Order: sequence, then structure tokens, then C-alpha cells
Amino acid sequence: MKRKLLTAGMLALSFSATAQDLIYVGDASKFYVETGTLVYSGGNWVLDSNIEKTVENKGNIMIVGDYKKGTKANAASDGKEFVNVWTATNDYGQVQILSSKGITDALMTVQRPAAPTSYFGGSFPISFPFKDQVNYVMTAFGLPTTSFKGTCGIDVNCGPSRYDMTMHKWNNSKIQGDAVVSGANFKAGDYYFLNLRPAAGLQPYMTGVINYKGTPSPVAYASTGIASVIPSMTESAFSDLGYNDWKTKVNPYNEKYESYMGYVNSTNKYTGKNIYRFGNPYTSNLDLTAVDGINAWLRITNAGGNRTLKQATTDLLIKDFNITKRTPSYDVLWNPANGSTNVNADYYSAKFDGTNWVGNPEALYIRPLETFNLNFPLLDPTKLGSRIVHLDVNFTDFHKTFVYPAVVTDPIQIAPKNAVMAKTASVTHRSAQAVSAGNAANIALNSDGFYQAEVFLVKDNLVEAAPVYLVGTNYSDISANAAQSNNKLFLYGMNADGTANLQSQKSFSEFNSDTYIGKPLSLGLTGLTSGESYELRFNLYEGSIFTNVKDLTSGAFYIKDNKNNTVKQISADQSYNFTADSNAMAGRFDFYWKEVSVGGTGGTLATANSNTKGVTVIYKDGETRKVRFESIAPKANIQVYNMAGRLVDSMDNVSTSQDYTLRLSLNGVYLVRVSYANGDVRTVKTIY
Repeated sequence: MKRKLLTAGMLALSFSATAQDLIYVGDASKFYVETGTLVYSGGNWVLDSNIEKTVENKGNIMIVGDYKKGTKANAASDGKEFVNVWTATNDYGQVQILSSKGITDALMTVQRPAAPTSYFGGSFPISFPFKDQVNYVMTAFGLPTTSFKGTCGIDVNCGPSRYDMTMHKWNNSKIQGDAVVSGANFKAGDYYFLNLRPAAGLQPYMTGVINYKGTPSPVAYASTGIASVIPSMTESAFSDLGYNDWKTKVNPYNEKYESYMGYVNSTNKYTGKNIYRFGNPYTSNLDLTAVDGINAWLRITNAGGNRTLKQATTDLLIKDFNITKRTPSYDVLWNPANGSTNVNADYYSAKFDGTNWVGNPEALYIRPLETFNLNFPLLDPTKLGSRIVHLDVNFTDFHKTFVYPAVVTDPIQIAPKNAVMAKTASVTHRSAQAVSAGNAANIALNSDGFYQAEVFLVKDNLVEAAPVYLVGTNYSDISANAAQSNNKLFLYGMNADGTANLQSQKSFSEFNSDTYIGKPLSLGLTGLTSGESYELRFNLYEGSIFTNVKDLTSGAFYIKDNKNNTVKQISADQSYNFTADSNAMAGRFDFYWKEVSVGGTGGTLATANSNTKGVTVIYKDGETRKVRFESIAPKANIQVYNMAGRLVDSMDNVSTSQDYTLRLSLNGVYLVRVSYANGDVRTVKTIY
């Protein structure tokens, strides 16, 4: 029989006179929250049951108060009584506990899939949103807490037995994985390694869905005064060393740094440094989008400063800061088509360019138990006073969210404090308290002139490499700084004359969407098997990386196959198939924005070899806006409307053989309607 959401009248609920203990759940009935539903409690939640799945949550629960156990024997003392169910990557139960006191003494379960077998023989990065003793992790695998292995002390050389211990924890300040001692408490938000080597004893139980249990830790997370320096050196001395100079030194556990930082030959003074790793402290998703203002979670504190990410980027202390999130196995939904592709790539990545986030929004929304890395690829050691970035990381209720990374739209409307509500609501929306606090103001959620294409390399329905990104904004310029990529797929940095710099291999190719029109953006491929079939697949974003679209409403990306001299417009529901003609293919593919030239120098769309539609373009020329027409009719009528819908200008029988200058006098947003003589009509938005 199909289960239905239980209303307040069907539940064992009790309301106190003071409305402090607002929801009381006993063992007389089940509290079931279905997918896509928000249950809001404006007061404390009391769980007075020792029966499995008394609360079964597949949706979202917001508790503005404390989460407490009742008086029954063993009430809420195992975690099995309140289960946040995992169904799929974007379908799982979440709980936000928004409490000024942060009181929690009842346990709950957070379900997650078992670690992929690729981690067997090594360790699995994970974060725990709990505050219990670390030994309690064993209950997730049906084992007694006494089976936890944690006899090796912190900074103690225990020899080979170190690799039998149940867990280790990353130390951001020492660039090492510290021992986790039996009896210690979890610190929610820290980055743990779950040992999946055979000797640790967990590997046989790492299968199916794992029921991680514990007492939620809803309080603010703070990790301050962080600076990554190996223990045997001062910051000044360490800052000046190249990787080859310190990689063979050993940490307090007698491990060479290169054994886990990488066996690479590098004299670079930045390699291996500033390795900052964290996890989600909460039982709901964590929102990392805020870059400025009072809710900025990351601050750069070098030289006595206290700069937000945006301030540090604006002041040129750092550049190209990015967040990566490990993805051992995930699915990509090809918007808007149904179906998915398993991904064989290490990380999602999102970069802050000083104005917008670019890249994959998945990196900015961290699910419960997930971890993430902070990366500082470019910095100014003179302004920072060091090659080591000093930072503070702070998370509060503001950063808790129910949102999934696919789309950011209108906020969920919630009931007033001290009320109970169960309603159907899209779980792809931001949580209401985050929006009301002004989080949307911290980033450009809808920036005119922002266009992004995410490019995947696919073989036999398996993504072969991390994606790359074409990013067009009205403030960026092309660059060709030297960089080396280890990815099968990369983008070449472009010189000012539109030629590719083969020594510049990047994940992001940024260009000016107003001026870099009809010029190539070159793709690099390596590690392919000659004669094998591959696909290039795409996701498109417009306005920001939080808005996925099938086709762009203004402008278009094109892919040109230089071997076949063919051009195709990029769409999110289509792929480009090709056969590899060599292991490494430099120069086979170029991307273009708005226009394509067969000769590669800009000008006209190569429609003869394309099944694409034409594109009418409005571009900025100095202080004016000009219309560039399609070659589909000799004449066109132009009408210009403001956002109130009022006609502000019109011109009939305009020749399409040359660009037309719009007659705009007031700043604002306009819709330009171009009616071609052959009957085709285009509507294009522009900002003046």
C-alpha cells in the first residue's frame, strides 16, 4: 500500500503550554516524512521511543529548537529510532537543527551508500556530523564499540600498527593524518579517513547502505588560525622550500611526506602546501556559496588581516581559489534528457573568479558526511607575507541548507516560530533562513553576460576525465599562463591573436562574452585510444552556475571539428561523437562563442556544415549596443521594449548587411525584437 505523509492529527504529538517542547514523538505510531516534503517545528523535538524507524525521514525536517530524548528506557539511545533515509544522490532525508543552545542528546541515523571498492586497501575520506565518542562509528557496521582500533597516540610513531587503526584525521596545520585515539570525541566538520585496509576489519561490512549513527552536532563550527607548516620547521623556512627539498622528510609518524602528498619531481615552492580539508558538520547540506559579508565562512588572516574570499581576491592576495569535492562515484544528469552516465573522475570543482563562481555547483553544496578541499593555486607571497595561506573557517546556521546543487530558485516558505507545518516543497530550493539572511546577495545568482559550457569526455557511457569549462562573462579576458594538466581533457590558454598556447593547459577557459566573438577556444585531448569511439557531452549554464539550461537564450557555443571541417551548436541534450585519430589530439577541436569562421578568424557562421540555427547577437561596442544580424533575409524590423513592456524605439526595413546601432538613452534592461523579412523573429535581451 502506498505510504502517505502523516499529518499532525495522525501522529503521537504533544504540545506543551510553553511551546518549548513542540513535537513529541512516542512509539505509538510512525512519523513518516516523504520525499519532497518539509516538516517545520518551531520548538523542541522530543523523541521518546526505542523502536526502529519511529521517525523515517526521506524529506526535510527543520527544528527551531533542541533535539532531545524522552523519558522512556533507552529512548533514542541507539540511533535506529530516527532514520534519515538514503534513496539516491539527490533524494535523501535531511535535518536542520537551528537552536540557540544547541542541545541534542537523542541519537539519529544518517544513511549513506558504502564506499566504492576502489577504496578497499586504502582509506575513505568522510566527515561525521556527530559529537559522540569515535568508538560509536562501529555500530554503523553492526559491530561493538569495543572493536574500534585506536591505541596509537597522536604524534606517536607506532610503526606498522598505525595502518591497522580504525580512523585517522587530517591535520590542516601539520600536513599529516593524525591518529584517532579510542575514547576521543568526534569533531563534526573535520576531515576523517576511514581505514578500509583488511587489517582494520571494516572492509567486509562496507556494502550496501551504511547506517551511520550518532548524536547530531548542530552548533557553529570553527577552525581558526590555520596555517599548513610541517612540524619540524618554522613557517619562514618552510615557505621558502621547493617540494623536492622537503618531500623526503618524515612526519611524527615516520612517514615521508611524499608517500601521501605525491611522488613527483618538483622544485615549485607551492607544491604540497596549503592543503586544507574539511567536511560537512551537519545533518543537512552545507552551502559554501557565501564569499563576502558577515556570513562569509572563509577568511584570509595573513599579515594581521581578516579578509573574506572576495576581499582577498579583489586585493590580489590570491587568485583562482577553488573548491574541490571528491566524487568516488556519481551520476551526471544530462539536462533535460532522462538518463545518466557514471562518472570516472576524482573531483567536482568550482572556482571563484572574483565576481562569480564558475565550474560545477556540486562542489559548493556538501551533503552530510561528504568532504571538500580548499585550493589556492595562485597567490602573492609578498602581499601575504608568506607562501602559506593563513585562514579561519566558520560555519553557522546560516550555512545549513536543504538545497541540491542543480538549481537555485525561490526560497521555501516556512511557518512562523512555534508552529508545526508539513508541506510539499521542492527540495531543490534554498532553505528559507539562508535566503532571508541575504545569502543570495553574496554571489551573482543571475548575472547578465554569464554563459558557461561544461564539457565531458565520454566513452562507452563512462566519463573518462574531469570536465572542463568554457566561461564567458562581460568582465573576463582570455589568458595563457603556463600550466600543466594531468587530465585527459583540457583547454588551451589562448593568446591575444586567437592562437592556442600549447604550454597552457587549463580546466577553465575564460573569455569576454561581449568581445571574444568568433574566435577559437581550443580543446586538448590526451590518453585516448586511436580508432576508438568517444563522445563530447555538455551542460549549459546561463546567468550563473546555479541555473542549468538546455539551450542558451542569448548567444550560443559552437564546436568545430577541424578534421572534418564541420560545426555544431552545443546543446545540453545532444552529444558530439568522434573517432580518435591519435593518442593525443591537439588542434582537432575548437569551441567558438556566438560565431564561427571556417578560417578561424571570426566573421560568419559556418552554416554549410552545420545543422544549427542562426543566432542574432547584441554586443557592446564602446558605449553603444549593436545588433549583428543573421544572413537569412535582406531586411528586418527592430522594436525595443523596456522591462515594463513599453515600446521605446522601433525602426523598419533595416538592412541586415551591416550591424545596427540601437538608440538607447536610459540605463536599464531591454528586450530587442528582430523581425526578419522572411518571417523569422528573434528576441534578445540586453543591458545598457
